[in-house]
Amino acid sequence: MSSDVSEYTIGGVKIIFPCKAYPSQLAMMNAIVKGLNNRQHCLLESPTGSGKSLALLCSALSWQQSLYGKLKPETSPPCHCTCHSQSKSNEAATSVNHGASSSSFNNYETGSSVKPGKCKENETLASKLSAKKRLSLYANENDDFQVDRKRIRPLETEQQSSGPCTECSCSSGKETDKDTRNTKKKENGDRSFVPKIFFGTRTHKQISQITRELKRTAYSSVPMTILSSRDYTCIHPVVSSSGSNRNEMCVELLEGKHGKSCLYYHGVHKLSEHHALQSAHRMYQAWDIEDLVSLGKKLRACAYFAARELMVGADIVFCPYNYLLDPQIRESMEINLKGQVVILDEAHNIEDCARESVSYSVTESQLRVAREELDFMVNNNIRQKDHEPLRAVCCSLTNWLQESYSQLVERGYETSCKVWSGKEMLTILYKMGITGITFPILQKHLATVLEKEEKISVLGKEELIEIPVVSPATQIVLKGLFMVLLCLFKDNGRYADDYRVALQQTYAWMNENQLDVSDTSAFFTRPKHKRSLRQKTVVRMLNFWCLNPAVAFSDLSDVRTIVLTSGTLSPMDSFSSELGVKFSIQLEANHIIRKSQVWVGTIGAGPNGRKLCATFQHTETFEFQDEVGALLLSVCQTVGQGILCFLPSYKLLDKLKDRWMHTGLWRNLELVKTVISEPQGGAKSDFDELLKIYYDAIKCKGEKDGALLIAVCRGKVSEGLDFCDANARAVITIGIPFANVKDLQVELKRKYNDQHKSTRGLLPGSQWYEIQAYRALNQALGRCIRHRNDWGALILVDDRFRNNPNKYITGLSKWIRQQIQHHENFGSALESLHAFAIRNQKSIDCSSECSSEVIHVPSNPKDLSQASQQEATIHLSTDVPAKSEEKSLVPEVNFTTTVSSVNPTASNQQSNIMTTMKQSMFISCGKNFTNVLKCEVASFFEETNGF
Repeated sequence: MSSDVSEYTIGGVKIIFPCKAYPSQLAMMNAIVKGLNNRQHCLLESPTGSGKSLALLCSALSWQQSLYGKLKPETSPPCHCTCHSQSKSNEAATSVNHGASSSSFNNYETGSSVKPGKCKENETLASKLSAKKRLSLYANENDDFQVDRKRIRPLETEQQSSGPCTECSCSSGKETDKDTRNTKKKENGDRSFVPKIFFGTRTHKQISQITRELKRTAYSSVPMTILSSRDYTCIHPVVSSSGSNRNEMCVELLEGKHGKSCLYYHGVHKLSEHHALQSAHRMYQAWDIEDLVSLGKKLRACAYFAARELMVGADIVFCPYNYLLDPQIRESMEINLKGQVVILDEAHNIEDCARESVSYSVTESQLRVAREELDFMVNNNIRQKDHEPLRAVCCSLTNWLQESYSQLVERGYETSCKVWSGKEMLTILYKMGITGITFPILQKHLATVLEKEEKISVLGKEELIEIPVVSPATQIVLKGLFMVLLCLFKDNGRYADDYRVALQQTYAWMNENQLDVSDTSAFFTRPKHKRSLRQKTVVRMLNFWCLNPAVAFSDLSDVRTIVLTSGTLSPMDSFSSELGVKFSIQLEANHIIRKSQVWVGTIGAGPNGRKLCATFQHTETFEFQDEVGALLLSVCQTVGQGILCFLPSYKLLDKLKDRWMHTGLWRNLELVKTVISEPQGGAKSDFDELLKIYYDAIKCKGEKDGALLIAVCRGKVSEGLDFCDANARAVITIGIPFANVKDLQVELKRKYNDQHKSTRGLLPGSQWYEIQAYRALNQALGRCIRHRNDWGALILVDDRFRNNPNKYITGLSKWIRQQIQHHENFGSALESLHAFAIRNQKSIDCSSECSSEVIHVPSNPKDLSQASQQEATIHLSTDVPAKSEEKSLVPEVNFTTTVSSVNPTASNQQSNIMTTMKQSMFISCGKNFTNVLKCEVASFFEETNGF
């Protein structure tokens, strides 16, 4: 955390900020606090590098801590009875003390996400496992594979089995602890409920960046957890090195199959209690997945399940945002979002993610395998009455597919399809006997067959016995089908019209020695059949496509506040209509950099004067391909260090690469820079290795001046990667990345929007199509300029930007629109670019060290761009008068700047403050937030004059 600590009071909430906030950060914090106070949803765009993450974390966590501060309970003296002292260590996992807050907060509901009815609230995973450990008869603790054929289940602790306590008042109550807390909640209303904050972002790498920012704040001591997949958290030596089937292997070990179990799972309580004890002594600090995994290896405890366990007592939960949108993941992770706060960072792709989370695709062969496995279960009399109806569903679907092949219509080379509407699909399902009445019964059958144990009566006593279940692969098929069927039947078919069911037939070459689908984790292992080498095979896919992301967001209707934020939300028009969420608070913040730090220009012609318009017809010509190559070479010779070039598609990347290899231009590029092209697909490790080559080529200066990375919009490079400073001195975009207009899903979505644009307020299909392209373009351009002192050039190559700016420029982010220049010819553009690069390269020695989102005071306030001095633009809902909203936006804002050497985690060091500078401003209710920001900027200028 910076030594310069600032305090701001916004909307009655005291926010401790690790540095002096920019106007854009103040605007963001104001919008978030207002949304949280008034239960309103927020749509916030703030450019990358403008301190967005700090503003999000500090405003949301300070608001949450203020709720704890408002709870002043009449605390009863602690109970010191035998039973409670015995379970003290177990309760530590759920009663996590808040490091920066009062310990009395723990007596109140903190938004527990444990499913009701699953287990008692004090029976956490840690307590069950520690109890099991104490009762265990294992002799050798160092053995990773121990015999335990029974699935781990809740076991009675000594306290539970010894009867009611007689040494305190807890024995008089007959209610469970959960009932008591629920009663308390009802008596106090919602005042005793402090919402959790679920902070979702797109990738695990972005979560690492967020937690790194959290460590800089005064709120780094709040209880937290990070939910992630086993790919990132499994530490079992065999499972973690198994590749793609970690989930299945983990499940096998938990079930004790093959006489083996997982010691690390049995040690989960060690990790949970370790973090709880740190918090109890106010030593708790923000951590990352790597920290948890490292500690798990040290304590021989499972980091995956420990992270889930820590969610019970966490105030903020970090996870990829599909964990919050996907109903199947929410169920498996036991995430309950009712009344909670949901922040979705990097939310520019949220519409696609929401649609995908409630869509499902299954191949004919997968259905056939599932049916065969259900046959095994029925024929061997294993829960026959439950497996038979499920087998009937698979049989009905496969038979219907066989009948439908004759209706397939050819769409292209070796591709054909047939599409049904959701309502037509309901009619087809009705004929199969699957209706709104019978589907709930089928759901119960599915829930039963997934239970691995069953109670039976033996000599008058009930005992649990292990029952074989279908393989994980078949479970995935059944759960996926039932998820989309639930959406189709939900609310009497309300969302059926939002679905399209498409049967597609294509051909694929099977790889050498590829095996038929076989699952060794199934109860009955089927034989593996080797296919012949390079066999061309028909692939038939049944797709249930949701065309309305509001279907997924309907499950979030009882969330307190949703905050969508990104550096590239523009164009913002589609979010409200597509997601079915009213965003009463909208913000487009300005960038924090000076005008001299960024060069933004459009180029419509290459070095040879040929017009460059990257439509499909032009990109197919050698003239276009050669001109783009010549342009790229000229820029590489002009701008040193790292350059990123983004193309609309992998298809065009392959064409350009083949052409340039043939003409020798690729070799000329390699004489200037190390050239790397983004691979389509492939292993993550291979991609990471390519990035390392790129970074090393820039870092280690030799005969070549840096590196060129040719990538694709919407690809891996354009999403979430940080190319600060020398790693991206220029970003070149070729054309506008419109999606393939002939893609079936894109075609259906455009038609769907046209169909419902009047009745549901959706954007017309063509406008939706254009917005998706510009959002991808903005995301690619956002790879450059990653912090306050960074500099770089944004080069938009396409003649359409200059010829029709009203149409093609409006979709760009606000900070790019404000500085864009159109160049008549390539020569003038290159001359301007050269001057820009030379000027900034000379001053690079004076620049501060690259540090994402660290605030630096400029040496000269005049260097601030005019856009940075302007107030942030705030858009309010159309049904509320703008004037009244402006007045109520910030009823009171107090600014206090403290320059000190205070460690935020050690409050007792306040006496060590060397210098205190206080500046307070009171903004009355009659002044709007525009004036607040103007005053703050004026204050910023006055302070910098002294440097």
